[in-house]
Amino acid sequence: MSIFTPVTLEEEEEVINQIYKMINDRNAHVGALLIIRAGKPVSLLAGMLLRFILGPVIPLLGHREEKWIWTLQMPENLEKLENMLAK
Repeated sequence: MSIFTPVTLEEEEEVINQIYKMINDRNAHVGALLIIRAGKPVSLLAGMLLRFILGPVIPLLGHREEKWIWTLQMPENLEKLENMLAK
């Protein structure tokens, strides 16, 4: 898997559910909502920057982080997560 290979919709849903479960297990809904809402306007830029910084290291980590970066850089995925947390 290349660091530029897009993540499938199933993998995106899996990552969103993993993040939701982590937040829910820690009862961190308010903090997570604040971070999501504050970071949504710059999420694409942050994803590109993280991919640039972590690019040489990601192949050694097994690409899990790449799935997370790819999923969280998309504003529509952040919107899904925000809607899940706001319920």
